[in-house]
Amino acid sequence: MPDLVTTPLQFTTWLSPGLPSGLFEVIADHVAQRLGREYELDVESTTSGPIHADDDRFSQGTTDIGFVCLPSYLWLTRGSAPKVELVPLAPVFADDRNQGQPTYVSDVVVRADSGIRSFAELAGRRVGYNERASLSGFVSLMSRLDRDGLGIEFFGDVQQVGSHQKALELIESGELDAAAIDANVLRGWCATQPDGGSALRSIDVLGPYPVQPIVVRAGVEPALAAVVAEQLCRPELLASVARFGVVGFGPVNHDDYTRLGPVVERANQLLPEPFGSVVAT
Repeated sequence: MPDLVTTPLQFTTWLSPGLPSGLFEVIADHVAQRLGREYELDVESTTSGPIHADDDRFSQGTTDIGFVCLPSYLWLTRGSAPKVELVPLAPVFADDRNQGQPTYVSDVVVRADSGIRSFAELAGRRVGYNERASLSGFVSLMSRLDRDGLGIEFFGDVQQVGSHQKALELIESGELDAAAIDANVLRGWCATQPDGGSALRSIDVLGPYPVQPIVVRAGVEPALAAVVAEQLCRPELLASVARFGVVGFGPVNHDDYTRLGPVVERANQLLPEPFGSVVAT
């Protein structure tokens, strides 16, 4: 049996490149140092978290601590033997719409020079989403349709494009009319653009939703979730993550996420299979 004290902690983030990998590197480095451990951080960029056995790095024993999106958390914790345990703290991002809570919203984004002013004006339009394990890009969009009693046929075309960044590029180039974008991703993307993102604008806000959870592999080490949470409160970490727009870490619990189970299920019913065209990434 490996010595847990000397075995490197294995971190994986499924939230980059949308959120900068540097944010997760800082958290991983801080937690590992405080625990006196080496660590490795992997970046999985093809999905927002495992939702199939083939890509379940927790059950495979290759990830100890992970950063995932809500639909993946629901899959990982379903049944009588959850694959992960929730860390009871999650990031609080610098967005007034979060009201200082570990939540986030999605902005429905269009080109600034388009004539689209409201969600209702997306009828017959080309709309994109990053991928189906995403709350901010896929589930929120389907939930908005459902709230208004609309089906997927409301849109003229729906494209799975692979990432929030790809969706933003396609909107800017005119190949897409709109997409739902994680507000924290949007803010970071705008900061990298020569025009500060002025070529785009938001026509609707979806949410707020509980922010993406931090999880640990079930049974990996006793009380590891609580130990990680304790390290997230350290002032030196808060100083380091501020440059990524994180102003603190707030309390979350299992029910915060599972209450959205029916919303995720309904989203997959609205679009049970790829609809329209799919853009390669």
